[in-house]
Amino acid sequence: MSNDPATEGEASWTPASELIPPELRKYLDSFDRLNPLQSKALPVVLSTTGHVMVVAPTSSGKTLIGEAAALRSIVSDGKPAVWLLPARALAAEVAQIARRWSAHGIRTVELTGETNMSSDAVRRAQLWVATTEKFEALYRRASLKDVIGGIGCLIIDEVHLVGDPARGATLESLIARLRVAEGRTRIVALSATVSNASELAAWFHADLVRSAWRPTQLTSRLIPYDVPTQGKREDYEAAKDDVVLPLLRSLVGEDLGSASPRAAAAESSSAVVFCGSKAGVVRTAARAAGVPYRGVDLETVVESCFRRGVGIHFRDAPRASRALDAFRARDLRVLVATSGLSTGVNTPAKFVVIRDLELGMTPLEVSQAQQMFGRAGRAGQESEGFGFMLVPRAEESDWKGRFSDGYAATSRLTGQLGDAILAELLLGSVVDRTSARAWFEQTLASAQNRATVDLDGAIDNLLKRGFASEVDGRLAPTEVGLLTSRLMIDVDSACAMRRMLAELPVPANADEAEELVVQTVATAAASLRDRPVNERTYSDYVGGLLAGWSPRVTARAADRFGAQVCMAAAQLALRAPARMRENPPPGVSMAEFRRAAEDMPRYLAWVAALGYADASTWAPAVAGDLARRLTWWHLSPHPERGTGRLLWMLERMLEPHRHRTAMHDLWRRARAAGFSSPDAINARPRGVDLSAETFADLVGARADLRLGPPVDLAVPSVPYRTSSAQARVTAVSNTGSSRAITTTRPAAGTIDLVVPPRSSGRVAADVFLYTRDGDFGYDNLVVDIEITAETPAARSPIEEAVALVEDLAAAHPALRHARGVRRLFQGERKRLRESVGPFIAADPRLAPVAIALAEHHADPEAAIVALRTNLRALLRESSRNELRSPHAVLRSREASEAEVQVTLAALLASLQVEAGIAISEGHPLAVARLNEQWELVGPRHAQPGVIEAFIPPVLPRGIETVSAPAASSIGAVAEPRFPWMAEFAR
Repeated sequence: MSNDPATEGEASWTPASELIPPELRKYLDSFDRLNPLQSKALPVVLSTTGHVMVVAPTSSGKTLIGEAAALRSIVSDGKPAVWLLPARALAAEVAQIARRWSAHGIRTVELTGETNMSSDAVRRAQLWVATTEKFEALYRRASLKDVIGGIGCLIIDEVHLVGDPARGATLESLIARLRVAEGRTRIVALSATVSNASELAAWFHADLVRSAWRPTQLTSRLIPYDVPTQGKREDYEAAKDDVVLPLLRSLVGEDLGSASPRAAAAESSSAVVFCGSKAGVVRTAARAAGVPYRGVDLETVVESCFRRGVGIHFRDAPRASRALDAFRARDLRVLVATSGLSTGVNTPAKFVVIRDLELGMTPLEVSQAQQMFGRAGRAGQESEGFGFMLVPRAEESDWKGRFSDGYAATSRLTGQLGDAILAELLLGSVVDRTSARAWFEQTLASAQNRATVDLDGAIDNLLKRGFASEVDGRLAPTEVGLLTSRLMIDVDSACAMRRMLAELPVPANADEAEELVVQTVATAAASLRDRPVNERTYSDYVGGLLAGWSPRVTARAADRFGAQVCMAAAQLALRAPARMRENPPPGVSMAEFRRAAEDMPRYLAWVAALGYADASTWAPAVAGDLARRLTWWHLSPHPERGTGRLLWMLERMLEPHRHRTAMHDLWRRARAAGFSSPDAINARPRGVDLSAETFADLVGARADLRLGPPVDLAVPSVPYRTSSAQARVTAVSNTGSSRAITTTRPAAGTIDLVVPPRSSGRVAADVFLYTRDGDFGYDNLVVDIEITAETPAARSPIEEAVALVEDLAAAHPALRHARGVRRLFQGERKRLRESVGPFIAADPRLAPVAIALAEHHADPEAAIVALRTNLRALLRESSRNELRSPHAVLRSREASEAEVQVTLAALLASLQVEAGIAISEGHPLAVARLNEQWELVGPRHAQPGVIEAFIPPVLPRGIETVSAPAASSIGAVAEPRFPWMAEFAR
């Protein structure tokens, strides 16, 4: 298919002393001569000040270019450097290379998903070796803003991954921030062959250095095969086996798979076979080795294959490192692996075979195939390498064309535009719509001009969903928006979690509370619910693990098998950890469940933080306990329910980079001393990293909640004691027939129990305390009260709202039409949506008014019914031919019917209810999304006529009106609703 010998005129080698400055020679003393690529690129990297992009084939020596760029920044310029890599394994290899510089005083930190560093440790380092996602997470950490601003050089390995569907948007956003900062951070980007290299280099103003030189010649070839016209999956797999197995034997020897293969000799050939799945790896390796694999546990298959000269490599495969080392040492002739081995890890072979055209559930990209072929050819040992790729015969010509055209990196930003804008709001690079447009002009998406981008629509979506606010033209992330961006949760998943949490039923017990939170996170988070797990293979095992779960919980995840796998992983890690080490049924990997358990704590931490950031009740406390127990499920003794708070305190006693080495001992000592919560730990333990002063601060940050008796039985004001002032207290009170919620922040010593109007008698209250640092507390009480006309608690919702309305900001301009609002809403819809959308966007300034008019109801339906009733009572009727903003309407205390509906929608949005506007006969009507259904909020007439969608643009045909919940849904007795919370807040 292709043959790419070195380009003429580039085959010159240069003594290293001629190009590497004397001050850098001691760091790069293992290089005597520089190859043609290095000879061409190093002068540009070392002598110019602008951005540089180096494009050359795999195995051509680009790593030295990155080393030189980092050393120039650190040694010559006195500024720290960052080296970004796309995978943990690559980061580990580069970090290992850089550690030899420690003898000369250069401090290096490795930052990947498996490592954590304190801000101080990062500040002290001169070289950060990080995955893109980890560095972006650090970028969003407020405590490191000044450090990141001082970075001298950013080395980006595999820069063409800006076109990757999963990680491309993050990398593009990062480059867009830095590309114009010519005097601050320099970008040195490295890439394998990419067809639009000139376009990429022009995008971030980089000098482009190209080289086609490669230490060995690479020849690649397509191997067509006949796909069965019909049949089972086994028939399709067997068709590939019939091609791969004879090919392998022809390449490395006919004795492959024999009981006693000939010893690997220096002149023998080696091959790497890339498969699209772990199941494909096991199948191919076993068939190549001639050993059984169906119904055989994985460890036995691995050992049997190894004895016959075939290695198995994928993440979590038994003894995968041994197989890799043996292959590198040429003790194995064949290594069968997933695509993770292709991304730059040093594993050359003479032959590479690509078996599958899908990686998991994702189609293989040309760039990925090129990376795999790049493993073919041993520098200094082979004169050439060969790559083979299996393709269905009908697709052969298509793949020939794709390889001929090459891989072009195309922006993926527009598909994640809301997440990118929210990150820029967090970082302060976007502060209004003008700066948002200026930021977007720096992106590859803008440079490629592939499609018209609705930037204002993306911003409006953030406003509507409550992740950002716009006040007087200034954009800012809300507290929930800050939380979402800092934890790198995608906006869609965060929005789904928030909506599902609001709709959760009251759990019957602590078990069900855990299950509801896990199910919510697993179903709402896209990366969890869409896990590529073979349902047919795993279904029975997962079903058995979830057999004891509450039926109403499992029913909520019935159509999301990835979510069910995550729920099963939580069951194993939290309640049956010993089973994590058992031998599962054939085809089932316990590593799949371990990875799922590792992926959940970040989302649970987001839910946990809502307790302080938002007026949430029980779910954040349960999520906080779960997040820490899932993080540390492997500790001994096993962390049981309620020990999450203890783990919280122990984590803060250690520097993050010492968690993995020191946490086991600290936990064991704490449990041996009888501690199950942090409340009684008042002396600094030995072996921790905190000073005495910092330990005292930690003690003061604990959520030590204790309720006292009401100050006055006629005034339901309850005192509480807590050591943490940086906290939010939220109380849910109930009279048996209804619930109300109130919150206060910062913690001030008392909280008024809000009860529904016209209530008296017995009132129960569940009180939750959430500290800014992540701890939580719970207590409850039952009290008899008597509300009279003279008590403050008797103030009506209207009176409470009137007092709050006076503090609202000035009004915004109104929308007018010469012939009235009805004609306005019969006009051009797109323009009108752009005008009305900001009126109904979530506005935190309206939230106190909305809460008052909703009578503090905790039940969404009851809150909406109260809100629409009280809003009409608050506003006098008026006839207007204009549509004013909700601020102006509330301040004037009068409104037309159209303004009532728009204001209703705006108040609901401020309560984080997804709200919109429908149209009936030219009149606007407020709508809200409850329990996954859109409903009318409050039309004046019982039958408003034909309903047309407006915002959102699609609504169900038969739309109902929100009605008050039945009183029986709460119960008849006033008693605490969450007494089982004591199991979590010990």
